[in-house]
Amino acid sequence: TTTTTTRRTTTRQSQATLDALASLSLQQKAKKDAALQKEQEPKKWKMIDSKEVDGGKGLESTVDIAQGVEIHREPPLLKCPNGHLASSQTEAIEKHKAYVQKKFDQCTPAQQQSLLELYTWDKYNDSDGNPTIYGYYQTNSVKLTGKDATEGGVFPIMCRMNHSCTPNIQHLWHEDVGELSLFALRDIEQGEELYVTYGQFHNFETTQQRRDHLQSNFGFHCLCDRCKASDD
Repeated sequence: TTTTTTRRTTTRQSQATLDALASLSLQQKAKKDAALQKEQEPKKWKMIDSKEVDGGKGLESTVDIAQGVEIHREPPLLKCPNGHLASSQTEAIEKHKAYVQKKFDQCTPAQQQSLLELYTWDKYNDSDGNPTIYGYYQTNSVKLTGKDATEGGVFPIMCRMNHSCTPNIQHLWHEDVGELSLFALRDIEQGEELYVTYGQFHNFETTQQRRDHLQSNFGFHCLCDRCKASDD
């Protein structure tokens, strides 16, 4: 009787294991199928020469996009801590430069090229006036959220979007899969340029306050529709 009971228990456990493995396999297949379907969908954006003054490259919608629709998702090229333990600010900056360089050196040649194609603020150039890897990171990185709130990342597609104080695109970090998604804040018509906001602004901040922040942190004088309207 004991032997029979043990066999039945073992059989039930084996069946439970097989069921669990089958369920996991189906979940993995569904995830792969969803990813493949996503890849096969036509892109909702294309890269353009921005209409903005000194805007460089930008993104433009290729279809009508409804509010809340995700238009893109991507992992970071580089992911680095926002700060480092140090005895001085100078030491912290040097540690950050070294860490960014180390992460860059770990990238594939294609990933490195993607970073070097982005804009870099000349504020971060070296003493000879040459762009630096640190400069590319500082110019283009965004702070992450959730359990990754102490880190930042560079996302090559998201970085192509220009700023507006009334953006039509919002980014959202998905810590569970390590990807950043871009989704529409409002209905967007085909042919519209896509904008994010560089920094979080409160409604009570004046145009001058927003412009001062953008000039100090990103090196440009904002001429978005919201700011230009207050100039009129």
